[in-house]
Amino acid sequence: MAELDTVLRLGKRPLYILMGAVIGAVVGAIIGPEISVIKPFGDAFIYLLRFIVGPLILVSIAHSATVVEDYRRMGRVFGWFMAYWAIMGIIAAVIGYTTANIMKPGIGVALGEKEIQLAAVSVRDVILGWIPQNSIRPLLELNIVQVIIIALLVGFSVVLVKDVAPQESKFMKDFLASALAVIYKIVDIILWYAPIGVFALMGDLVGTIGGVGLAAVGKMVLTQWTAYLLIFIIVHPIVLLLILRVNPLTFWKKVYPAMITAFSTQSSSATLPVTLRVTKALGVPDDAANLILPIAATINMQAVAAEMPIYAVWAAQMYGAQLTVAHVVVALLMGVFGAAACAGVPGGGILIAAITLQTLGLPLAPVGWIAGIYVAIDVLNTTLNVTGDPLGVMVASKALGEFDRERFYAPIK
Repeated sequence: MAELDTVLRLGKRPLYILMGAVIGAVVGAIIGPEISVIKPFGDAFIYLLRFIVGPLILVSIAHSATVVEDYRRMGRVFGWFMAYWAIMGIIAAVIGYTTANIMKPGIGVALGEKEIQLAAVSVRDVILGWIPQNSIRPLLELNIVQVIIIALLVGFSVVLVKDVAPQESKFMKDFLASALAVIYKIVDIILWYAPIGVFALMGDLVGTIGGVGLAAVGKMVLTQWTAYLLIFIIVHPIVLLLILRVNPLTFWKKVYPAMITAFSTQSSSATLPVTLRVTKALGVPDDAANLILPIAATINMQAVAAEMPIYAVWAAQMYGAQLTVAHVVVALLMGVFGAAACAGVPGGGILIAAITLQTLGLPLAPVGWIAGIYVAIDVLNTTLNVTGDPLGVMVASKALGEFDRERFYAPIK
């Protein structure tokens, strides 16, 4: 997977996007409401994000699933890891939602002339809606969970058919890798346009509602950072101390190289080689790390699980919408499963943010504002995501009785 990230030659792209946001805000403040004539350029950026998100989720997860070779061993190791993924994802989503309700990042911003009506949602229908009934419709409707299920079925089937059709299996693995490289290049092209789209959206934001909108964006970023910090300094140490019974400082010291790489690249996939190296020094079996980490880099994103409910609360507060219990449950589920669908590339959370707001019936305009400052979110977001991967391998190894505490404390060679 790591070599595919060379397709995304980001360079100074995040800086350009940030510059587009800043310049757009300044121009919007100078021109005022008349700047709304450039908003279609921002809308085009949102449309491009929605266009690529389905294929990106489908192919990236299917490709990750094909790296598994031994499903008997994987069933034992990955089963425990999936339990860790689900529990930690729910905890992270609840922390994100609770933090947003305490900090209220959208209060004080009035978007629109009247309260909007959220899409009617039923938790029962949402759960039943996870089961694909059509192979194409999930991509057209951006149904995240159905796309994930289809992707896993495709990826696992590619490997399972290897014994009876080895050439076809290899062809499909190569095809998925090639398709993912092409999709990454499309993402690269969209990111090339991103500074223009973000400029238009931020200009429209400031020109129409003024500096209060920027204050709301800044408070939303602060809410994200707070939620991430709570997971990092409270939830992870609890797992390390109570379940694994090891020193959190030793864990952080050993995973530090992966954390720094994640911070600088904003890509879980690009960090994968470093994550593999540091994880094998944490007292876990090498094959457990090899089995789990390639898929974990795609699906295990605790920061994204916290991130999506924050967007939902933030947008609902700005548009004067009231979230019902069903909406809250859906927002939490979007956090958990959105994390699984968020490809490990820079800015992946922007794509899932669009689907989260769309699912709840909220306007998509805030997605452009999110994109404008996403680098400020993504550096800590990716760092937390990557930190959670080795921890999950350790938890799975402990559950199987294979965690080596002495090796965990041994110096890195």
